Amino acid sequence: MTTAEVHTLTGAYVLDAVTDLERAAFTRHLADCPTCGREVAEFRETAARLGMAMATAPDTRLRSRVLTEITATRQIPPSVTTETRSPRSWRTRTFGLVAGVAAAAAVLFGGISIGSLQSDPAPTAQVAVSDAPDANVLRADGTGGGSAVVTISRQRGQALIATQDLPPLDAGHSYQVWVIGSRGAQSAGLLHAGSGILTVPLPADADRVGITTEPTAGSPQPTTPAVIRVPLA
Repeated sequence: MTTAEVHTLTGAYVLDAVTDLERAAFTRHLADCPTCGREVAEFRETAARLGMAMATAPDTRLRSRVLTEITATRQIPPSVTTETRSPRSWRTRTFGLVAGVAAAAAVLFGGISIGSLQSDPAPTAQVAVSDAPDANVLRADGTGGGSAVVTISRQRGQALIATQDLPPLDAGHSYQVWVIGSRGAQSAGLLHAGSGILTVPLPADADRVGITTEPTAGSPQPTTPAVIRVPLA
């Protein structure tokens, strides 16, 4: 596989639509190509935001209709043609593929409200945590609804915290994320909506993550019971 061909695998790599040989080649390539690293991070951030978006319940008959059509429809492989295109052109098409897959999932399982998401300013850090060899994914449900998924890497000292469908708060309050250990609770940031993503440092003594309801500007220490607790086992 040529260097130019490896460059075109960013979107397929994010969607896990590559062979084992392609995955190994692209993983090696990522170590020396910051451009592809940024594109992988951007694609993953887009897919994560779409996947974590708040949804409305679809028609209860929709899922059964789709599954019925699948069983009755012959699956024909796509025709493949040889085409020369620049790496940038392929990346543009691949971005559309990532968004298209997420959008298709939204059609099946509910509508998307992008405005409800909290931005994570460090998409590259998301990749670092998710791809860490010791990455551990933990999930917990909230006491009043919603859930949180926490991915941790002790080797890299980071945690990726994603919340979904936490109950909406009034304008005077936000959700505050805490990383808690033997030294007490340390603030990891604020979420101004019920669904959002944060990448935060993970202290060596941290043994749990908590989310509380605090004033909009945040608090130096938790002032209310946690709405979600995630033990970092």
